[in-house]
Amino acid sequence: MYRLVYEKIPIVETARRCGLVLDSRTLQRLEVEVACPFCGDRGPGKYHLSLNTSTDQYRCNLCGVHGNSVSLYARIKGMSNKEAFRELSKEIKTYPFPQRSEPQNTERQPLPLEQRHAAYTDMLAALTLLDRHRDNLLGRGLSLKRIRENQYRSMPETKQGRRLLTALLRANGHDLLGLPGFRTYYGEWTLSGPKGFLIPVRNKDGLIQGLKIRLDDADSPNRKYRWLSSRGLPGGTRSYSWIHVAGKTGSKRAFITEGPLKGDAASFLADDALFVCIGGVNAIHGLKDTLIDLGVREVVEAMDMDQMTNENVRRAVLEMRRKVQTIPGIKYYKYTWTPAYKGVDDYLLSRRTAMM
Repeated sequence: MYRLVYEKIPIVETARRCGLVLDSRTLQRLEVEVACPFCGDRGPGKYHLSLNTSTDQYRCNLCGVHGNSVSLYARIKGMSNKEAFRELSKEIKTYPFPQRSEPQNTERQPLPLEQRHAAYTDMLAALTLLDRHRDNLLGRGLSLKRIRENQYRSMPETKQGRRLLTALLRANGHDLLGLPGFRTYYGEWTLSGPKGFLIPVRNKDGLIQGLKIRLDDADSPNRKYRWLSSRGLPGGTRSYSWIHVAGKTGSKRAFITEGPLKGDAASFLADDALFVCIGGVNAIHGLKDTLIDLGVREVVEAMDMDQMTNENVRRAVLEMRRKVQTIPGIKYYKYTWTPAYKGVDDYLLSRRTAMM
C-alpha cells in the first residue's frame, strides 16, 4: 500500500527567489510582510503582501491577490503551476508535511503593558463616540467632560472601518500580534468584536491594560459586557480580566465594585473617590496586589445587591472578602444601600438626582 508524500515549500524562501522586498522587521513573525508585486501601490515602507509562514499562503491586503508558494512563483515568472513546482523543487529545499501530533497549548500572551497602552491610546484617538453611546453614558450621571477624559469610544461598525483602523495602527508602528482584539482574516489584519462602546481598563498609573465592550445587543441582561479579545482566532490574542482603577489613587480608602464602567460612574458621582474594580465576582486575581500597591488602609466593599438573593454571587463575594482581609493592617467595611438599586453607581446617581 502506497502513502502519498506531500512537500512543503517555504513561502518566504519562494518570495526571496522571486526577488520580492521583505520587511525585515517582520521576519520573526508568523506573517512576514512583503512589497506586493501585483498591485500599483508600491514604494518604501509599503508592504501590503502578507506571507503566512505556517500555511505558506500569501494574500495582498490591498489588491486581494492570494495563493500559495507555487502559484506565487508561477504568477511572477509567467509559467504554469506544474512548471513552477518542478523548478522550485529543484532550487528550494522542501520539507515533508509534519504528521499530526498531540495538540499543544500555544496560546499567545498579550504584549507588554506599555505596548498595549500605546496601541490602544492611538486606537481610541482614531475612533469616535456615537450619539447613542454618549446618551447611555450621560444617563449614568457622567458629564461630557468626564466622558471625554475617560476616552470611551464606539466600536467601528463596518468591515472597512475596522480594516482602516488596523492599517492606521500598523502605519504608526504598532505590532498587532499580541494585542487582544486584533486578528488576521486571510492574511489581513482586522479588529474583532461585537458592536458597542469601548471602556478603557486602566491600572493605578492610568495605563490602558485592556478594553471592555458594553454590548449594543446583549444575549441576556447578565451578559452586557465582554472583553475585547481575539482568543482562538487566527493571529489572535486572549484578554485577561484586568483590575481597573478609577479616582484619586492617593486616597487611603478604596471602594471595591464590579465592572470598570460602574467604577468610573461611581467614582465620578462620589467626587472622584478611589474605586478598584474587578471584572466579575469570581475575577479577583490581582485584586490583593492592586490594593497593596495603592497603599490603601481602608477597603469598603461596594458590590452589587444581587448578593442578597443569589447564593453563587454571595459565596464569591465572601471569598473575595476573605482574601482582602488577609492584607496586614487593612480595615474592611461593607457599604450597603436599599436593594431597590442594584449597583453602587445606581444608588449614588439616585442620591445626586434627589439633591438637584
